[in-house]
Amino acid sequence: MIAKLVNVTPPTASEHLAILRDAGLIDSSRAGRTATHELTNVGRVLLDSASPRP
Repeated sequence: MIAKLVNVTPPTASEHLAILRDAGLIDSSRAGRTATHELTNVGRVLLDSASPRP
């Protein structure tokens, strides 16, 4: 669960995921009670540009 990984409550994690989804940085899909979140190409480019270069 993402909330446990980042030490926030599930509603807080859900709110942040919605913001990322609305910004086009992640795609989310659901299968039953399981939600999967994946970086979009835009999200990956943004993350890569923010990563320190060796």
